[in-house]
Amino acid sequence: MAFECLNYERKDATCYLTLNRPDKLNALNAQLLGELRDALEIIELDPEIRVVILTGAGRAFSAGFDLDRGSGGVPPQGDEPDVRRRHLKSHIDTFMMVWNLSKPVIAAVNGFALAGACELVQICDIKIASDRAVLGEPEIRAGVGPPLLITPFSVGLARSKELLLTGDTIDAHEAARIGMVSRVVPHDDLMAECEKVARKISLLSPTGVKMTKISVNRALEGMGFLSAINHNLELMTHFDITSDPEQDEFNTISHEQGLRAALNWRDARFKDL
Repeated sequence: MAFECLNYERKDATCYLTLNRPDKLNALNAQLLGELRDALEIIELDPEIRVVILTGAGRAFSAGFDLDRGSGGVPPQGDEPDVRRRHLKSHIDTFMMVWNLSKPVIAAVNGFALAGACELVQICDIKIASDRAVLGEPEIRAGVGPPLLITPFSVGLARSKELLLTGDTIDAHEAARIGMVSRVVPHDDLMAECEKVARKISLLSPTGVKMTKISVNRALEGMGFLSAINHNLELMTHFDITSDPEQDEFNTISHEQGLRAALNWRDARFKDL
């Protein structure tokens, strides 16, 4: 299967999806997300595929949604609410395709998994991280919010509030300790470990696997997951389009000096903390 920003490969009953924009740390732009949706539709209809392994090319799983103007990213401040809501809803719909896929998806977290990509990891069914992985949701430091809000359901109230309100990142071992990922393995063993899990799943009844995934998902949905997504969509729509002095400064630096300069300005404020 030929895509430009996504590698699609099938070996026996396992489909490998690799986010493939390594020069941009696999940042999620419109083209990559569109190709991911197309790939998931193909996987859903292929009865020979029993399990999916999702990873990233190079040193990152993904740095999150692409904020670079040169790649189509624009500051959301000033957008009409309906425009921003549709934009966020498209991200949610893509991520929920992973949630609703009838085959399990294993996230092979090979490096940075930040912001929206951290949520993409968490929406997967099994999450195995390299000891080089770094996870977190620093969206608040760039003046936007998490589109999906799965983190409270992954790690609980106390840790999710600390992570989302500070924008801090954590290493793989801390992510495993709090339940954001299943476990951590040496970097060079990551794919072998994911493939071992995939082989186990592929030997099981596909009906049993499908129904068990649905059953576990329904348990979380019964705890309010879908309702939280819908409420968060409205709150984050208004958060994203609201300006304040810090956000205006970030946007000005980004426009005049580039995104990297804006990120450096943002992070410099926290260097003593």
